[in-house]
Amino acid sequence: MSVSSHPCWSLPVAQGTLLLTPCPGTQGVALSESLSQLKASGATAVITLMTEAELSHEGLQGFSSAVQAAGLDWFHLPVPDDDLPGADFDLAWHACGAELLQRLQSGDTLALHCKGGSGRTGLVAAKLMLAAGYTAEDAISAIQALRPKAFSHPAQRSYILNSVNS
Repeated sequence: MSVSSHPCWSLPVAQGTLLLTPCPGTQGVALSESLSQLKASGATAVITLMTEAELSHEGLQGFSSAVQAAGLDWFHLPVPDDDLPGADFDLAWHACGAELLQRLQSGDTLALHCKGGSGRTGLVAAKLMLAAGYTAEDAISAIQALRPKAFSHPAQRSYILNSVNS
């Protein structure tokens, strides 16, 4: 019997790596197995962009506990689906953005996900890349090479192109 594989795409950022991925536990692979596979791929932390309501809707009410039980750190930076980061994201970003960047600069691998692993995932991957010194154009190109549907919302592309690091 073969074990199904949770999909992820590796994006080098600074000395580290972002694993761009759909939400663990939603791709026909159990949550615990998805997290184990991400950890086996080198992830030390999971960055969740889905809102609490979305996680609950997917039957993942215990998501943060499952991440921590898998031996991974958890960061929650919620962004509403098909939208731009708002106040909840900004608060979380100010609390942990510098740590996430430092982890990448230290060579860590961070799993980054929204529901499908393209839209919000691409947006926040680009924000981290900007913080690491990449140009917006280079960030968008690198992300779209792996996740072609990233930045299909013009507002998300504009957000990155007009972004000022904070």
